[in-house]
Amino acid sequence: MSEWTPATLRRRLRVMMSAGELELPLPAAGQTPLRHHALYEFGRTDLSIARLAEAHTDAVAILREAQCDPIRRALYGVWASHGPSGQLKASRTARGGLLLNGAKEFCSGAGLVDAALVSVHLDSGVQLVQLPLPGKGIQIEPARWASPAFKATRTTRVLFRNVSVPARALIGGVNWYLERVGFWHGAIGPGACWAGGAAGLVDAAERRRPRNAHTLAQLGALEAARWSLRVFLNNAGREIDQGNSNYHDARQRALIVRHLIERTCTDVLDRFGRVTGPQLLAFDAGIARRHTELALYIRQCHAERDMEGIAAEV
Repeated sequence: MSEWTPATLRRRLRVMMSAGELELPLPAAGQTPLRHHALYEFGRTDLSIARLAEAHTDAVAILREAQCDPIRRALYGVWASHGPSGQLKASRTARGGLLLNGAKEFCSGAGLVDAALVSVHLDSGVQLVQLPLPGKGIQIEPARWASPAFKATRTTRVLFRNVSVPARALIGGVNWYLERVGFWHGAIGPGACWAGGAAGLVDAAERRRPRNAHTLAQLGALEAARWSLRVFLNNAGREIDQGNSNYHDARQRALIVRHLIERTCTDVLDRFGRVTGPQLLAFDAGIARRHTELALYIRQCHAERDMEGIAAEV
């Protein structure tokens, strides 16, 4: 695992794009298990790469679902979170476009990506827009990111001051982004990256090959965890490709799969140190970064809130 800077991380993603590595099967198009496997392998290789690659492939899938063409050779982000600083608000213009004002939290790839799909708030609901970057009125704040995890991915707050969005850059209608079945198909994508990140830790534990019964037992549990992660993703992909999901089915599936992966990753994080002891976490920068990044990345799972949602759908 490389120690990335924002510049080297962007260069690596551009190389992957040129090689066609970011061209994944679209969700629900018959090869969703292969899509999940590719995202899993991104995470297994490097979680910083996976975090940005997953967002790019999700953006492309969203645009294809909306029957819009991505900007040629653009690396995309998806900026759809909203944090404590408030909402990014939009008002209608006379020509059918929008005027954006406010802030957006957790913008991964800020300063690295060439375009972003951004969710904005109208009085009538949420509208998704496509913005080329950089753009007039768009200001990337200095990173306040304190964790060494994902440092190079440039996740920060972005400010929008009177940013004009033409009508042609509106993706779908109001609330289309959130109300489509594809939203929940895409929600499994980060889970696939979490699973790959955990698999990478199992790979590292295997290479040390412990020699006593207790650590071998922990390694056996890690092997079982890695197998189960692949099963979750493969089964979910096959169900998605059956094409008979409604919104509630898709939501239920995504919440369950994300929960199962998050719990399994948590188990891997705990057992990893029991197999290897402190050596890798203390002296191997790549492993230490992977362990820290996975612990942070799985916090995108909404924990008990998601489990409540699972039960409410039953």
